Amino acid sequence: MSIHNLYHRSYKSYVRDNETLELLNIIILSVAVGTFLFAAMGGAAFAGLASALGAGEFAFGLISALPVLASLLQILASYLVEKTGKLKVMFLAGGVVQRVAWFTVAFIPYVFTGTSPRVLALIVLVTLAAMGGSFVGITHMTLMAAVVPGEVRGRYITIRQRISIFVSLFAGLCIAFILDRIPGFLGFTIVFAFGGIAGLIDILMYAKYRFPEKKPNNTAFNLAKNIKIIFTAVRTKNYFIFWIVWGFIVNLSAPFFMKYAMAVLELSFLSIIFFGQVTANMIALFIFSRWGVLIDRYGSVAIMFISAMMSTVGVSVWIFAEPGVVLSLFLFNFIGGLFWCANDACMVNMQLSHVPEIGRPVTLAIYAVATSVATAAAFITGGAVLEVLSPIMANLNLTVFGTPFDHYKVLFAFTFFLRFVVVIIFLPRVWNEKGLTLRETYALMFTNFKKKIRRRV
Repeated sequence: MSIHNLYHRSYKSYVRDNETLELLNIIILSVAVGTFLFAAMGGAAFAGLASALGAGEFAFGLISALPVLASLLQILASYLVEKTGKLKVMFLAGGVVQRVAWFTVAFIPYVFTGTSPRVLALIVLVTLAAMGGSFVGITHMTLMAAVVPGEVRGRYITIRQRISIFVSLFAGLCIAFILDRIPGFLGFTIVFAFGGIAGLIDILMYAKYRFPEKKPNNTAFNLAKNIKIIFTAVRTKNYFIFWIVWGFIVNLSAPFFMKYAMAVLELSFLSIIFFGQVTANMIALFIFSRWGVLIDRYGSVAIMFISAMMSTVGVSVWIFAEPGVVLSLFLFNFIGGLFWCANDACMVNMQLSHVPEIGRPVTLAIYAVATSVATAAAFITGGAVLEVLSPIMANLNLTVFGTPFDHYKVLFAFTFFLRFVVVIIFLPRVWNEKGLTLRETYALMFTNFKKKIRRRV
């Protein structure tokens, strides 16, 4: 059975030819396979491996940041896309490099001895993976913008994400089982080696399909001109500014939640993954499609406002976290499962709807580089702040509501406040693709809700 027939809102009727329909199905199927790699590289497994290799607070922030800075290559990737038009070649080449690098990460403990060489090898390989990923990101987003029907873009994105989430549940439990029951480096080797192979299969699934034709266009790549357009046109300027500032504030603390759960709360991998990744994914699995429908109906900005505000509330639960207790981890991911998944869908939808077709790869590359630099700066800043605050908070020995208030909680509380400020100040200025202000959108949403209630009564 085809993927589009698994859902009551099929995207088949919006596609003109079978070849495009097959490509849309592959975009969904491939992410399900690749999720085994994403589950390893983006969660407790990577944080655990970095710690096992000897990375401290600042080193972990640096390891998280340097690969993100490798996305500066997206400028080069966008130039090559415009100059050659070879979307498929660059997508496959970048994907293979990225996946092979992650596969090689699995064998760092056996090739290198000593903390410094191992941490350096991890930085080099993950950075190399990010460099390959730069080509994947630009080419894949350009592909999706060309083939995903605009009328059902939000629903299509959420269909893709729901399948990815479903696989993440299984992958997360497998990773937890392996890491808790296979001690030492062997567990990490199994997880990352298998993840690298799954990721490679994900990329190679595209090999037999023809990508939409993109004619070489040297004139479309004018970096200075594109930057000027982005930051002079109100529509793109406000969109860019919000995501840059939001990305920085969110990522000041984001990489350290899992590290805190392991280092301070002393939770097992099974507890962290089950009450973290699995909980969030199970909730998102049931709610995600509704967010897609709402995005298509009311636009990204109104839904993003709800998502950002509520997921920010979820950060507050870490302030009350206690060693050995999983409640804060569970509540954070429960709220995140409900609302943060809408953030991801809105981000992708905004990229596709706010960026003009002419010079799209260049504009997407500028966006990716700007947000990546902000993210990398946040990782390094967060790690540095934790490093500085650690001895200070240890000497103060503070408690809040009967629980220790350490350097992690200072950072979490600070970003909790800043997230609200960013959402309130910057997001309302972003253009909504439905042409409505936030006030108008919520008024329409409330009116439609009342009509729906009346029909049911």
